[in-house]
Amino acid sequence: MKKSVVRNGFIVVLLLSNALFIYKWWMAPERRHRGPRNEIIEKLHFDEGQVVKYDALIRGHRKAIEGAEHQLQNQKQHLYSNLDAPFSDSILNELLKVEAKIEHIHFKHFKDIEKLCRPDQKKQFKELNREIAHLFSPGKGPKR
Repeated sequence: MKKSVVRNGFIVVLLLSNALFIYKWWMAPERRHRGPRNEIIEKLHFDEGQVVKYDALIRGHRKAIEGAEHQLQNQKQHLYSNLDAPFSDSILNELLKVEAKIEHIHFKHFKDIEKLCRPDQKKQFKELNREIAHLFSPGKGPKR
């Protein structure tokens, strides 16, 4: 008798949590982050050829960022793997170098996006510059 009550209670909890998840996902699409890709394409009025090139830029950018983030994670692991040892300024400097590398990758990506723009799109790109930090902030998503 007790086993069936516990099992039924567990099933009810699972059903309610799934229903809540589906409600939040279905009824609140504005909370889902789709990334800045589509918003940038819309704001810059990219044509099909530019979109293809932009998608290739995105793939290259993601690959470069993933590699740098992997390096960053390795450096952090190295730093925190032995907390009994004195703090290592050399490892911290390596961490900072990787962080700087990540920012350089982002900066180059933005410059590459600018190179995709035709002369008539340069004005929209300059306007987009004011929003770039917000567009690419983690968890922020595009402005609505």
